[in-house]
Amino acid sequence: MENQLKSNAVSFHGLIFQGMGQLSPLFTFDGIISVAAFAQGASPLAFLVGLIASLLTGNTLYQFSKRTASARGYYGYSGYAFGKHAGFITGYLYLIYQLANLIFILSFFIMIFNPAILYLTGINVPYYYGILLIIAISIPSFYAIYRGIVPSFKSQITINIIEIIFVVAISVIIISSSSDNTLAVFTPISGYKNLFLGFITGSFLAYTGYGSIVSLGEEAQAPKRNIGLSIVAMLLIIGVLDLLISYALVIGFGVSNMGSFSDTVIPAFIVIKNHIGLYASMFFLAFNFFIIYTLFNTIGTAITRNIYSMARDGYLPSTFSKLNKHNAPQNALFLLLGIFISVGIISTYVFYGSFNVGGFLYQFIFYATISTLSTLIIHIIINSGLTKVHKSFIFDILVPSISTVIILIAIYYAISGLSFPFTYALIVMGLYIIFAVVMDIIFSGKKKNVDYRSQ
Repeated sequence: MENQLKSNAVSFHGLIFQGMGQLSPLFTFDGIISVAAFAQGASPLAFLVGLIASLLTGNTLYQFSKRTASARGYYGYSGYAFGKHAGFITGYLYLIYQLANLIFILSFFIMIFNPAILYLTGINVPYYYGILLIIAISIPSFYAIYRGIVPSFKSQITINIIEIIFVVAISVIIISSSSDNTLAVFTPISGYKNLFLGFITGSFLAYTGYGSIVSLGEEAQAPKRNIGLSIVAMLLIIGVLDLLISYALVIGFGVSNMGSFSDTVIPAFIVIKNHIGLYASMFFLAFNFFIIYTLFNTIGTAITRNIYSMARDGYLPSTFSKLNKHNAPQNALFLLLGIFISVGIISTYVFYGSFNVGGFLYQFIFYATISTLSTLIIHIIINSGLTKVHKSFIFDILVPSISTVIILIAIYYAISGLSFPFTYALIVMGLYIIFAVVMDIIFSGKKKNVDYRSQ
């Protein structure tokens, strides 16, 4: 059929590694600063809570994936349960979720570039060098999306296997050479509020990329079986890796020193250099920028399928449903790049202009919070949806309800006594939800009569 995504293109293992591009364990070495800024010595516990919450929310995706499979992804699940209006709102929430992911990744790598180079070599390089490097690496990442799903997942397999071997090796070396090994890091030694703030700003976000493969329902082999199984496999793999990494970094830095962990901006570089050596830390720096490829590729692949499907269903202008000769959503990709570049430039200018280099950290936390809040809201919607179309009490009602309770507790702790930049992230989310509702009204007469249960 014309203008259809390439069916039966992605195997079971292809789904796992394509999804793991956004779950990058190497990024946990870097991104842990957003968790440790609040959870501090209890960061491994925050990752454990994040894993448990993700397994519970992953169950919802697993159950829905057995019922329907399409390029709609999350909004296909909410539409399946609640109809087109819930599907529309969820689709727009997913757009801001993944866009926020792209920008917080961008701001993070800009933030660490200069300090890492200065720490390792003593050379003070301009921050814009980091921006140029990110652009150079992102070009082949987005080009792979343009070429279709097969080049994307094949490149992901190679890069992710190397990445896993690397993070396991350096984590084990750090742990074996540390004298601060303790199970206290798996207790709330920083307090429950700080624990859940760490959960909101990073540890839950570290696992949420598993849902990126849901939108590959029209390109996966045996999607109603493989997507759900791939999600479970990804969560178990990344769960073990993130617990190993977070434990290694906390005990490698020193539990009693965790108050200054995130302030260094580059704690992973410090720990690796102190425990393994300069060359290992330099290799870690080089590898860091290669994972921009996997992160941008997985996020871009997921969001272009979401845009393509929304345009096909009448939720966006139909021009964005056009595919190229590689069966890739060409116009959806162009739209994504246009928004990403525009928002990225404006946002970086505002944060940097207001706070100088400290603005990169504020921008990172701001967008990480938007990303987490949006995905938490999405998961509340689909958890509720699964209880509505339930077949099993345990897996369709009980488990999703427990997941929702954990999410609500996390949100409560996060919004109580908010400070900058969390307040601004909450305001932006509120305004965006209003925008999505208005767009739902505007497009109400243009939406097609979509049968969410037909696929």
